Amino acid sequence: MTPQQLSLHETVDNVFGELVAKLNSRQQPLAFDSAWLTLQDLGIDTLFVSEEEGGFSGSWQDARIVFYLAGRHGLALPICETIVAKKLLLDLKLPIPEGPLTLGLSTPEASLAIDSATEQQTFSGELLAVPWGRNTNAVVTFCHGTTTDSLVLLKCSDSQFNGGRANDAGEPRDNMQFHNSSVLGAAALPNAGEELLSIGALMRASQMSGALDSALQLSVEHVTNREQFGRPLAKFQAIQQQLAVFAEEAAAVNCASQAACEAQDHGNSCFEVAATKLRSNRAVGITTSIAHQVHGAIGFTKEYDLHLYTQRLWSWRAEFGNDRYWSRNLGKQVLAVKEEGFWNYMTARGDQLSQP
Repeated sequence: MTPQQLSLHETVDNVFGELVAKLNSRQQPLAFDSAWLTLQDLGIDTLFVSEEEGGFSGSWQDARIVFYLAGRHGLALPICETIVAKKLLLDLKLPIPEGPLTLGLSTPEASLAIDSATEQQTFSGELLAVPWGRNTNAVVTFCHGTTTDSLVLLKCSDSQFNGGRANDAGEPRDNMQFHNSSVLGAAALPNAGEELLSIGALMRASQMSGALDSALQLSVEHVTNREQFGRPLAKFQAIQQQLAVFAEEAAAVNCASQAACEAQDHGNSCFEVAATKLRSNRAVGITTSIAHQVHGAIGFTKEYDLHLYTQRLWSWRAEFGNDRYWSRNLGKQVLAVKEEGFWNYMTARGDQLSQP
């Protein structure tokens, strides 16, 4: 990490730690709005905004630090979605609303139209399982057009919430129905749906790497302190072998997400994102099983923090592309370069990313 990234890591780590302690307090938990103001006052949500405009002028590698720490602390706030939404809006020179933002994947029927009376663009369609939909001010989504796709910014209060449920970790996932709703902004973006899905997958994989590290840390601490048959569980070879597998999986996801964010900074991360989200998804089943096995009964209680990470991992695995989606995506990319040769393709990408 650069000195600037180390400072970012230290600051965000401390703030997230304090916020999570207050949000999870059983006596007087911090309300969503109050917690969000803390983040907004710190300016983390403007990570990609230029310094001249009061932001951080950050990169995707900087953003990964925030995403990773959000997952590592189990932060129940849409800070990652807000950062990504603002980046998409900045790139397309669309207006950026105040407050928390989110990302929504629309159904194929979604469409843009022109209101004959006001001559303003309107959006009709449904967004499914929108993260923190009812808690956010605006949502970035997409729709397919006859000539090109568009990225669309909508006001959440203009929607009808017609279902949805919280994910396994208790975070809101709302279905949002829009009917001739005024558009806050729209811009042409080829393959907008794939772009939104890819960026969301990169965000989730980075969060998953943080959650995996926390679950691993808890597991190591538990087997070190817990004794059975007169010695710590960590002394048993079977436990050591399981935790070694866990550590390998967590390290692989960390390396993959770092490489994908570096590729994103270079402007071409289609292969790295697909591989990273698939690798992250597949690590979840292995690692969470080990975590709960080595913890025994205590690992399933609400009073113990393990669920803050394992339940999020189970939920995030299915968001922004499941195993099947990214397996097919990755397979198509590999087949597309069969004449060039996959090894030549990979080494060329590696050479490109290593350029200053």
